[in-house]
Formats: sequence, C-alpha cells, structure tokens
Amino acid sequence: MEDNKKAVETTKGKDTLETYKDKYGKLYRVNATIEPDDSTTVELEYLFQKPATASYDRYVKSTSQSPTKALKAFVMDNIIEEQANKLEADLEEYPALALSVGEKLLHMLGLSKDINLKLL
Repeated sequence: MEDNKKAVETTKGKDTLETYKDKYGKLYRVNATIEPDDSTTVELEYLFQKPATASYDRYVKSTSQSPTKALKAFVMDNIIEEQANKLEADLEEYPALALSVGEKLLHMLGLSKDINLKLL
C-alpha cells in the first residue's frame, strides 16, 4: 500500500512537471540546502525559467540603488508563477537565499568565477 502511494505521488509530480514544461518551456530545478543552526537542515527546491536579457538588464540597472532588493527582484522575476509565493516566504525567512539562487541564475547568463587575465 505504501509503495503504491509513493508511485502515485511520483506520477503526480511528473504530470505537474510536464504541465509546467508545456506552459514555460525549458525549466531549471534549483535545489538549496540551508543549515540555519547545527541541528537543522532545510531542503528547498524551486523551478525557474532561464532569465531573459531584459530581466538581467533590470537587475543591473537597479543594483546601484539597492543590491539586495535588485537580486531579490531578479530571482522573483524568473521563478515560475506557481512557486512565487513559496519563494517569497522562504526569502522572508532566509534573506541570503536570494544571493545563492541569484548567483546560479546569473551563471546561466554567462557569469563565471573562472576567468583569467594575463598580460601578454
């Protein structure tokens, strides 16, 4: 009985994911593990669209005024609509989550930590 319940939940999750893919196209899953204290681990999962250039432009334009708000807006701009409230609540509880997730989204647009410059 328990295995059957898990199978139904898995199928339901796949159906939901397929529905989201039909609606949004290509999606990206972002998993985050947060350890707010030594005895607590929180696993979070979100689905994002690939950030558009316009979203990135808005982020860059607003970064000089408030980097934290700009990054939060960038992340919220690219989450799928169905998970926006969940992410908003998680960002209220864990404000630095926007930095971690935003960095991953920026990597999709070409941000790299592994750039070398050499005088020739």
